[in-house]
Amino acid sequence: MRVNPSICHLPEEITSKLELYKKYWKQDLLAAISVSLVALPLALGIAIASGSPPISGFIAAIIGGIVTTFIRGSHIAINGPANSLIVIILAANSLLSVDGQSGFPFVLAAIFVAGLLQVVVGMLKLGRLGEVVPSSVMHGLLAGIGIIILVKQIHVGLGVPSIAPTAVDSILEIPKSILNMNPMITFITLVSLAIMMFYPRVKNKLFHYIPAPVWVLVFAIPVVFIHRHWIVPFFDITNPAYQYPTSELISLPSDIWSAIVFPDFGMIGTMNFWIVVVTIMIVTTIETLVSTKAVDQLDPLRRKTNLNKDLRGMGMSSALSGLLGGLPIVTVVVRSSVNVSNNGRTGLSNIFHGLIILLFLLGLQPVLEQVPLAALAAILIYTGYGLTSPSSFVEAYEKGEEQLLVMVFSVICVILYGLLWGLFLGLMMTQLVQWVKSRMTVKAFFTAIFSPRITHKQHPDKYEVRLSGIFNFLNLLKLKQIIYKTPVNEKVVITMDEAVLIDHSVMEFLFEYGKQYSRKGGDWIVAGLENHESTSSHPHSMRMLQPQHQHSPRWMTDHQREMMKLAAQHRWQFVIGKEFNNDNLLDFPLFLGHPVEYVHNIITGLLPEHSLYFTLQDIVFDEGTSIGKIAYDTTLIIIELRNEIPSFALEKEQFYDKILQQVGMKDIEFENDPEFSKKELVQGSNEEETKAFFNDAIRAFILENSEYHVESIGSKLLIFNKTERLTLAEMERLVEFSVDFVQLFISSNADEST
Repeated sequence: MRVNPSICHLPEEITSKLELYKKYWKQDLLAAISVSLVALPLALGIAIASGSPPISGFIAAIIGGIVTTFIRGSHIAINGPANSLIVIILAANSLLSVDGQSGFPFVLAAIFVAGLLQVVVGMLKLGRLGEVVPSSVMHGLLAGIGIIILVKQIHVGLGVPSIAPTAVDSILEIPKSILNMNPMITFITLVSLAIMMFYPRVKNKLFHYIPAPVWVLVFAIPVVFIHRHWIVPFFDITNPAYQYPTSELISLPSDIWSAIVFPDFGMIGTMNFWIVVVTIMIVTTIETLVSTKAVDQLDPLRRKTNLNKDLRGMGMSSALSGLLGGLPIVTVVVRSSVNVSNNGRTGLSNIFHGLIILLFLLGLQPVLEQVPLAALAAILIYTGYGLTSPSSFVEAYEKGEEQLLVMVFSVICVILYGLLWGLFLGLMMTQLVQWVKSRMTVKAFFTAIFSPRITHKQHPDKYEVRLSGIFNFLNLLKLKQIIYKTPVNEKVVITMDEAVLIDHSVMEFLFEYGKQYSRKGGDWIVAGLENHESTSSHPHSMRMLQPQHQHSPRWMTDHQREMMKLAAQHRWQFVIGKEFNNDNLLDFPLFLGHPVEYVHNIITGLLPEHSLYFTLQDIVFDEGTSIGKIAYDTTLIIIELRNEIPSFALEKEQFYDKILQQVGMKDIEFENDPEFSKKELVQGSNEEETKAFFNDAIRAFILENSEYHVESIGSKLLIFNKTERLTLAEMERLVEFSVDFVQLFISSNADEST
């Protein structure tokens, strides 16, 4: 993980895109190189896995970078083909095939029409409809797509052709493929998978600048080349099982541009054509909305995307891509995460990434033709697993047992019946579960949904919104319209004592909107839930108007016992439970672009010797999002100070930081202490005050304890030294370091005042 302390002070005013481009173009270029290295193998892999010409993936990536940036609403997203398209395009190629020939020309026509429909959706400002799809259904669709990608690519990774017509048939054929696998191809796949799996565990910044898929190619291309051209001829290997056939390498035409396929509108009057159009339009619309909202959470500059404008931009780009032989274009979470993690700040990084891929296509064709399909299969297998990983099901269960049920049901429906049926049946299952939980008749249940009672009234001391009936994803838009009209900087009370059922989608909206409202200076209170039962302890869990649910006790882990022991030794308070409302952490540079999921295992007390209030806690925060997300569970300490100190961020300087300094990242230099300047990276909003703060004694102390990362926001300090939970001895050392560090600058201030 790269902690990015470079944003200790955000720009006060953003006047124009040109100013931002001028300010950040060097950072964007450096980020774009890393992004393009991710996009290159994925563009190839997505196109090939979907049964389309390899060039179609490149076309979508190039247009998504060079064209989409100028017509979209997003600021830092990366656009191009996405993994979810594999299943859609693969099925579409089969559905629109004629006499055994590829249906890809007809699919291109469907992509063009779907793009135009998406533009219409954006123009009608219907983007908000995609926001109300329950997250359990959405995650179920993604998990189902992940399983289909995984089981299809397993056969490619084993070197055994599979013509299984359905995902279920592909699953049933896996034992047969294992028995008939090509050892050399399987070896390439397994090692490539190992690289993808162990990549997040490597802590070196420079290593992480080169994305995991590129490390896979760095391994696979030379190994296959040496095996085919040196080992096989030298040992005269004739057994096909120990060879790497040419058919298992990427195949590109000698004249790339003449090989571009153009759309054929000959099937526009058929039902199958419009099934493909509607499927592409719905899935790309939903994915763009969900992905763009996720990427907005990573934006260090806290900008928000105009979702309807983004839909129009994606639609026009997809239509153009379809006309030129490319796949549909969406916002891609993984590549966007790489962009943010590598300090991309504006749309220039998306433009640069498209240009770099174009250069790769024009200049590296001989290298691309040496890429083994097994390496791409490994990347897609890992991606498929990421979409359907056990942790996603655990997260669904933590939000409520009904969330897990709906998600699993949606996964099964996608695998058995396809995406559209998966979406429709998932929504039906959501309604069925909520009806059962409501304990109402069918008529009363749907009457309560479509005729909810929402009253709002201004009182002398508050603005009250009272909810009566059932509130779920079907009437969420109606509720939003009223909530958005609440006056600013007021005390707003959402009273729900007469609400029979409030589903996860509504609870999530009220929780997130309430945080935004509070940050703007208002007071947001959700009241009247005392008699509601929740399906889990998560704040977004569904609530039903029933007696209070009794939660079973939790077993403590060894780490929790150590924290309890530490707290008992010093007579501090210790709480195990999770806290999800952590807006107070957003002021620290560490959490700009690294969303906090929750805080747990919390020790509070007074810092020894100084009686300063502190919190020692485990914080779960993310780098990236979606399948590209790396979650860290880190033990750190936050100390509240009595007197203000300069705002700064301090950490041990590494080689990658020196590279970033060449493209604009600021490092405060201490001319009278070159050793400190060389070994420590210090950044602050006021350079003179920061240099004055780091006197001789503090600099010497930091050099002796260089493993610690320290951030100040003036009134608070944040300190940690590992992106993982600490042992008892490590926590004691962290507290000791904090005490000594605070003592140093308190003593310095006392000396100055004397």
